[in-house]
Amino acid sequence: MDNLKSWYLCVTATRLISPFPGAEKIRGDFAVAAQLAEMGITAHAPRKIEFKRQGKRRYADAIQTAYLPGYVFAQIPVHRFLDAIHVKGMGRNLMAIAPQEVREHVLPFIDAARAEEAEALRIQARNDHAEMCGFVAGQALEIISGPFMERAVSFRRMIRNAEGWAEIEAEAALFGQSVRVRIDPLDVKRAS
Repeated sequence: MDNLKSWYLCVTATRLISPFPGAEKIRGDFAVAAQLAEMGITAHAPRKIEFKRQGKRRYADAIQTAYLPGYVFAQIPVHRFLDAIHVKGMGRNLMAIAPQEVREHVLPFIDAARAEEAEALRIQARNDHAEMCGFVAGQALEIISGPFMERAVSFRRMIRNAEGWAEIEAEAALFGQSVRVRIDPLDVKRAS
């Protein structure tokens, strides 16, 4: 039976659709993968989770997107092919992928994307704001407002102040000395 299965790169909708009656609407590529999985077909729509601060928020939000928007990798058995191409959100264009390409490129890509997603979910589950902030220890930041405006600092870590708000602890050169400063995350950006 294994020799009857073939791998395909499937074109999908990217608009929000409901994969099942009464289900919440999700991205088309994720909905197609969910429907194929429900049919017992191996399907992968690799997800990318990035932590980004939006607007005036002090903390980064987990933003989930598709690595390949509008595409799903699927291993579709010959006897399920006609059922598979009729799932909601699936385009009629499928590209067959050679077994060698699957081994060399597709499966390693899927594994790497899964590992990256698992790490992001771990960070999110721990509510680790330091890792979510997107800055790395030693990274140069520019202060864009406040008393130290237009001064460059070196990021050390994220901390919480006495009120429980996130602050950036950084090192700055003041009066010829290196001193630690605390800065509101809204007052900095990556140095260019």
